[in-house]
Amino acid sequence: MKTIRSQEQVVPHFNSSVLTIGNFDGVHLGHQKLMYELLTQSANYKTQSVVCTFRPHPREILRPDVPYYRLFDYRDQAEKLAELGVDFLIEEKFSKDFSLISAVEFLQQYIVKIYKPRHLVVGYDFSFGHSRQGNIESLRQFCKENQLGLSVVDAYLKNQKIVSTTLIRESLEKGDLKTAFDCLGRSYYLRGPVRHGYKRGRLLGVPTANISPEVDFVPRRGVYFTWAYLGQEKIPSITNIGVNPTFENSDSYTKVETHFFNFDRDIYGEQVKVELCHFHRDEKKFQTFDDLKKQIHEDLVQARQYFGLK
Repeated sequence: MKTIRSQEQVVPHFNSSVLTIGNFDGVHLGHQKLMYELLTQSANYKTQSVVCTFRPHPREILRPDVPYYRLFDYRDQAEKLAELGVDFLIEEKFSKDFSLISAVEFLQQYIVKIYKPRHLVVGYDFSFGHSRQGNIESLRQFCKENQLGLSVVDAYLKNQKIVSTTLIRESLEKGDLKTAFDCLGRSYYLRGPVRHGYKRGRLLGVPTANISPEVDFVPRRGVYFTWAYLGQEKIPSITNIGVNPTFENSDSYTKVETHFFNFDRDIYGEQVKVELCHFHRDEKKFQTFDDLKKQIHEDLVQARQYFGLK
């Protein structure tokens, strides 16, 4: 798959395409249902499959007063779409000016002119153009008038709920990893480089890697049993997500601190992916350092049992 960021590279010339448009944070099962239709139509038309998405997310421009937290970094989106077999991912720069384009102009001057689609694939709730003027019905009419194929993909239901990024986010904020897994089709993870921290873990006899996630979204604060991925290595681990409330100089920002079992190596600066397997307990403030130390060692015992470690 070829990824193009419009603010850095020229969008390639397309003679034809099958195209979908949207924000696919997480590439969850609902997104995957849409992508399978995209790839099916691409094969039918014997042309390239193209996913057009926006960076930054439109809400960051249109509602800057309301923070938008992505579940995953943009790299994850590219990785998952590549795994599915998409040919092109176009990350279009979204701006205030772009948001003012009318629905008709968006279709004529952007979609048709640039991508020359033979078929469009959109989700059931797709809207487009300034103030979301365009909807499914107006898109149907446009495609009919311009002899373009159109697939409108229904919602993907899991346990009688519509799978969505919002549902996944709300589940993770509750520590409900099962619902998140059921919607994503995979475990949720955080990824980032290992930075120097306060080295408090060493004082407790439990050295940790201080990981700086590449997204601002924070799942439920607390202790998790996790798989840590370092390159091709998959290492059982335990992770605290929180602000260290026991310490007087506790931080206002949330940290991800992971202890690797049966591991002793300097990994500062390296990228680590931490996959959340089991929510163990909430973060809490302890009255004494010894109370904290005792609880951490109890957590370690239970984590070892979870992973079947000696």
